[in-house]
Amino acid sequence: MPAGFDMERTYPGRGGDSYLLASMALLFGTGLAVLYSASYGYALSLQKPASHFLIRQLGYAPLALLVFLVCAFVPAERLKSLVKPLTLLALVALILPFIPGIGVSRNGATRWIGIGSRTFQPSQVFRIALILYLAHIFSKKSERIGDVVNSALPPLVITSLGTVFIFLQNDFSSAVILVLVAATLFWAAEVPLRFFAALGTILVPLAALSVLTSDFRLRRIIGFLYPGYEPTALGYQVLGSLRAIRAGGFWGKGLGLGTLKLTSIPTVQSDFVFSAFAEEAGLLGVLGFLGLWGFFLWRGYRAAFRTEDRFRSYLAFGISTSLGIQVLVNIAVAAGVLPATGIALPFYSAGGSSFLETAASCGLLYNLSRTGRPERADTEVTHG
Repeated sequence: MPAGFDMERTYPGRGGDSYLLASMALLFGTGLAVLYSASYGYALSLQKPASHFLIRQLGYAPLALLVFLVCAFVPAERLKSLVKPLTLLALVALILPFIPGIGVSRNGATRWIGIGSRTFQPSQVFRIALILYLAHIFSKKSERIGDVVNSALPPLVITSLGTVFIFLQNDFSSAVILVLVAATLFWAAEVPLRFFAALGTILVPLAALSVLTSDFRLRRIIGFLYPGYEPTALGYQVLGSLRAIRAGGFWGKGLGLGTLKLTSIPTVQSDFVFSAFAEEAGLLGVLGFLGLWGFFLWRGYRAAFRTEDRFRSYLAFGISTSLGIQVLVNIAVAAGVLPATGIALPFYSAGGSSFLETAASCGLLYNLSRTGRPERADTEVTHG
C-alpha cells in the first residue's frame, strides 16, 4: 500500500463519474424516445393524444430530478444514520395497499396505493431500502460474517418480512426479484455457503407451492411453456412479443415505423416496450441498447470495486445488481425465455414508481462514484 494512504479517508471533493452520468442521460433520453414511439398507437386507441404516455412520464420528471439530486449529494454517513428509519418506513409502506381506501387493486393484485389521481408501488421503495439496510448491516458485521446466527439472521428476517408482504400483494415477480437481489448481497458479503444451502431447501419448495396453488400463476407458467396451446388467452403475450422481435430483422423498420405495436404487443407502454423497440431498431439497435446498458452497469460496478469502504461497496454493488436483474428479466420475458412477470424496464417503461426508483438508484450510484478510491497520483506522498 502506498505511503500516506488512509483507508478510512473519503474524498468528497472528487467529481463524480462523468461517464456514468453520461450513460444515465443517454438511457433517459433514448428511453423517452422509445416510450413515445412504442405507445402512441395505444394512446390513440384509448382516444388519448399520441403523446399521452410520454407526457405522463414527463410529469414525474421534476420529482425524479429532485430524488436524483438528493440521493446524489447526501453524505454517506448521513445515509447510514437514516438506514433504520428508512427501512421501517418502507416496511410500513408495504402494509398500506391492504388498507381499504388507500390500497388500489388491479387485475387481482393489490400492490399500489392511491395518491390523488396517481398510484404508487411501495415495493419499489422497499427494494432500495433493503439494499441500504443490507449494505449497512453487512459492513458493520463484516468481521463476524462467519457467525451466521448473529450476522445473517437479522437481515434474513427483514428480507423475509418484505418478501412476504410483497407476495401477499399478489406480486410474485417483485418478490422473486427482491430475493435475488438480497441473495447477491449475502453472497458479496461472503456469508457461508451452508446458509444458502439451508435457505434453498426452504425456498424452492415454497416457490413451487406458491405457483401450484395459484390459478393465475399456474396459467402464466402454462402460457409460457405452451404459448400456442391457447394463443388468444394464455400465450398471446409471448406470441405477440416474439412476432415483433422477429419482424425487426437486422436493421429494424425504423423508429416510429413499427406496426405490430398497434395490434399484437400487450401492455406495449410498460412490460413489453422492449418488443416494440426491437421491431423498430432491429438486431443492430438491440446490440446498441445492450452495449449502453452494459457500459452503465460496468461504471456502477466500478464504483463498487474502487472504494475501500464496505458500506459504499455493498451499496453500489446491490444497486447495480438490482438494475441489471430488472433489465435481464424484462428482456427475457419479451424474448419468451421467462414467463410474463410485470417487471418494468428501467428508463424505458411507463410508470411513476419505476421512474422514481430508477432516479434514486442512479443518484446513489453517482454519489458513490464521487467517493471512490483516488487515483495513484493522489495517494503518493513526496518525501523530500
